[in-house]
Amino acid sequence: MGAKREAIRSWFRGLGRSAPRRVNLLESPAQQIKPPGRLGLELDLQLRAWSATRLATIFRQADRHPSADSLLEARYARHCLSSCWLNAPVDLLEEWYEGPLGDLQRSLLEGPLPQQPLSPDELHWRDQLAQELEQRCEAPQRINLLLALMPYYPPLTLKVGDPLEQLPDWLLKDYAVYCDPELKARLQGPAGLLQPSGAGQAIAADLPVLSERRGQEAMAWVEQPQVVNRLAALINLYGLDPADDTTRAELAAVRNTIAQLWLDVVPEQLEPLYRSAVGTLTRSLIASGFSREDVSGDEPGIRQVLAAQLEDLSQPRSLNSLLAVLLYVPLSQVEIEAGAQFIPAWLLQDLQQL
Repeated sequence: MGAKREAIRSWFRGLGRSAPRRVNLLESPAQQIKPPGRLGLELDLQLRAWSATRLATIFRQADRHPSADSLLEARYARHCLSSCWLNAPVDLLEEWYEGPLGDLQRSLLEGPLPQQPLSPDELHWRDQLAQELEQRCEAPQRINLLLALMPYYPPLTLKVGDPLEQLPDWLLKDYAVYCDPELKARLQGPAGLLQPSGAGQAIAADLPVLSERRGQEAMAWVEQPQVVNRLAALINLYGLDPADDTTRAELAAVRNTIAQLWLDVVPEQLEPLYRSAVGTLTRSLIASGFSREDVSGDEPGIRQVLAAQLEDLSQPRSLNSLLAVLLYVPLSQVEIEAGAQFIPAWLLQDLQQL
């Protein structure tokens, strides 16, 4: 027994003399943790390399020259962009939206594709996104879902409850433009409204009245999906038979309404109007070559009056007249470079590419 007690006392004394464990203050320890049996990863490699520049070209082609082939390409490009938004990092959405990807989104929304009927698989994709958005309306990824979903709805048909609370400031303006015109008017205030009378009319008193449909009435009419679709059909018909009087007369009426909108809008709202359905219809008409047509016999006088307003592009409302006159004069006859310094970049770039 005495030997055992001595051994135990020696063991306790030895504990006090043990060397302390040394800590590595330079490197992190290599910790090995056994991986789980299965993560459930999707192991099917589906590499879909894509280019933002290529998507921009596809959307521009569908906008300016809508056809079965250009719209088919645009459908695939839309799905690519939608998938990109769906998987984008939540904390980088604003940065991405303010760059080339945001430009792609706006280009797509302004083009003819959102007004086109969806294929069955596109409908399935849209419905899945809509259902997820409804279920995750308070989740951080709701903005990913909304951005992915917006291009699959015609203009002014997708609505978000309480957008002022639910949407970030960087997305709110575009949402108002493409989805909620009432919110757009609230955000812009009185200066954003089209005014076909009062001060606006006094400034443009020397200009012709091209259409009885003016101001908010004209804007509401132009933004109807059926109007956009009808114009695309008319442009195709005009390309097939430029001499058809019925097509020419209907195109001329649309042209007069759009030109009147350009003359009525206050200069500060030219860019928002250009980024709306009005800009889409304007670019389509210019690209169609219809600007050279005289239909009613009034066109020569209209050209002369509007052209007189372009002698000094530094004047505040000269851009209004420029956008209107381009619907009556072939672009090749307008010397854009001569007054390029007075034309904003958002317009000059498009005019140089048309």
